[in-house]
Amino acid sequence: MVSFSTGFLRFTFVSLAVLLLAAPSALAKKTAFAKKKKDEPRTTVADLRYGVALYHYYQEAYLDALTELMVAKERGGIQGHGDNPEIMEGGFALAYGLEKHAGDIFDRLLENNRSEEARDAAWFFIARLRYYQEDFAGVDEAFSHISDEPKEKIRNELTVLRIHQAIKQNRLDEAEELMRDEEIDEAWVPYVVFNMASALAREERYEEALDYYKYFKEEDFIKKEHIALFDKAMTATGYAYLFNKQPEKAIEHFSYVRRDSKHATRALLGYGWAAADQEDYKTALKPWSFLARSSLVDENSLESLVAVPYAYEKLGAENLALENFKIAEARFVEEVFVLEEVIANIEGDSILEALQIEESEGLNWLRYAEENQLAPQLSYLIKLFSQERFQSSIQELRDLLATQTMLYDWREKLGFYLDMLDEREFSRVTKNEYLAETALKEKISEMEDLRAATAEKIDSITREKDYFSLLSEEQQDLYDRVQRSETSIEALRASDPFIDEYEESIRRYKGLLMWDAAEAYSVRLWRIVKNLEQLDATIGELRRNHQSVINILNDAPDMNGYRRRIAEANTKLDQQILATDNAVEKAKTDLRNQVAGVLVAQRNRLNHYLSQSRLSIARIYDKARVEHLQKQAEALQAEQEAAQAAEQAANQNTEAESEAGEATNTDSSVSEQNPQEQAPAENNNASETQTEAEE
Repeated sequence: MVSFSTGFLRFTFVSLAVLLLAAPSALAKKTAFAKKKKDEPRTTVADLRYGVALYHYYQEAYLDALTELMVAKERGGIQGHGDNPEIMEGGFALAYGLEKHAGDIFDRLLENNRSEEARDAAWFFIARLRYYQEDFAGVDEAFSHISDEPKEKIRNELTVLRIHQAIKQNRLDEAEELMRDEEIDEAWVPYVVFNMASALAREERYEEALDYYKYFKEEDFIKKEHIALFDKAMTATGYAYLFNKQPEKAIEHFSYVRRDSKHATRALLGYGWAAADQEDYKTALKPWSFLARSSLVDENSLESLVAVPYAYEKLGAENLALENFKIAEARFVEEVFVLEEVIANIEGDSILEALQIEESEGLNWLRYAEENQLAPQLSYLIKLFSQERFQSSIQELRDLLATQTMLYDWREKLGFYLDMLDEREFSRVTKNEYLAETALKEKISEMEDLRAATAEKIDSITREKDYFSLLSEEQQDLYDRVQRSETSIEALRASDPFIDEYEESIRRYKGLLMWDAAEAYSVRLWRIVKNLEQLDATIGELRRNHQSVINILNDAPDMNGYRRRIAEANTKLDQQILATDNAVEKAKTDLRNQVAGVLVAQRNRLNHYLSQSRLSIARIYDKARVEHLQKQAEALQAEQEAAQAAEQAANQNTEAESEAGEATNTDSSVSEQNPQEQAPAENNNASETQTEAEE
């Protein structure tokens, strides 16, 4: 039966979610005009977590999207989007095969407040998923929930699914009735017809099967997939004619298959057998010889390897037949040895390395096998890659590996968070010591001392009107020089006659300085008071900062609560890691079993053809030995017959001589009487005796 890509299983919920989200509930229809504008369907994301889930979904990171939804549910749920998050979760669960979980969600959401169209869509997709899982009883149960007149969106595919379900259940009459009575989209017709024909052929209803296969000969196909299906149909038609004892028509249909088709080797093999059925072994040798030179990965090549010497044997060329049987035997033995090594070495993770399985999304394994050079032994798996179960196993294992990696990453993160808590506690102690003993407290103390000194100075200046204490540095230097000059005048008075004039100049200069100091006193006093106020503000800010840090440290959350949460998370994480590790090992085992099953089946085929080759070789040798023994027996029998003839001749000769002697004695008297009459008779008897002896 024609199968479809497993990418559909990952994308199954897309149409489902679209239909469910777009389909208004009955309640919504009734109250649509009564709602306020703010309750209209949203065009933006109201909850960021829902937006993140949608982002992952559109990036085809379905596991991340599902994880986001489940984390949001654990933390109180997504607000502002109604049932949409649960519908998405149900779709994701359905895509990942969590049918029970998805069914619980849909049962809860679809029973009462969803339209008939939405319910039909949900049950249709559930039926399709069950069909791919070969749960045919579950498919029929899902069909029972779908209305008699489903909407056009799913009606056509539903019909196709019903037909395929009937074919799978071998209810072929029901399938034919559906094909006659129901409308089928043109895109699906080739697949439905082919599957129906194949089912009839399996039941050995070849005439009916051929009626369906004729469809492919009558149609002109353009699409690549339909052309490939045409080749497959022509191959199947050829074998149907072959099994129906019509080799001429079988050859005709095998000839329609393109040489670059995947089914070409199968068609060539059938072409040879059809020619052999007509006892045209020379024609049969042509395709078989071509296939026999091909890789043994193809089972058609295996059969051709023994078919070629079979044809030679039928043509009477037994030496060529024996030679080709020996070639086949050698190739089979070599391939069996290689396969046994591969089978023995697929334990552990070697199968993952061989298949290059990584934690990536959307890898098409059939295309991968075609586009990449696999090990020759693994080329046997190309057919396996196209099977639904194998691709599902690959996807499941890849998802499990991604989950396993994520869980181990979270284990490291939780350890990191615990280290952060330890560091934070240590940092808190360190900061307390710093605040108590180091720079900040000392700075505040220094600032307070400076403030006290400044305030005392201001008080002293104000009380004593000390103008000169507020002089600038330059003016203070001039005033100091004036004072020194006054001191030196007394020492110079006795020796300098002009000292009085110098004293008067000093006095006048001092008066100017005093006048200037008095004049600027108020402004300078205001400035120093202003500096004092600024110093007070700075001290106040430092004190507030100091107290704020102390408050932050004192009011910091209790670390024990965080520690408990991390411990609980670690316990839960360990359980999940254990479950995931077990699931990964189970998935690996399942994958290994599938791969080993294919390889073992190929080995069994090789052994089967190897046995045929050896039996044929033994048969030819036995036949040659029998012929040799027969020839030896015939030669021995001929020798024995010759010896018997010679002995008989000798006996006859002896008897003749005895008879001749007696005759001589008897005839002597006669000859005496009439010798002339007796002579001719004697001569005649001698001639007869010689003839008998010679014989």
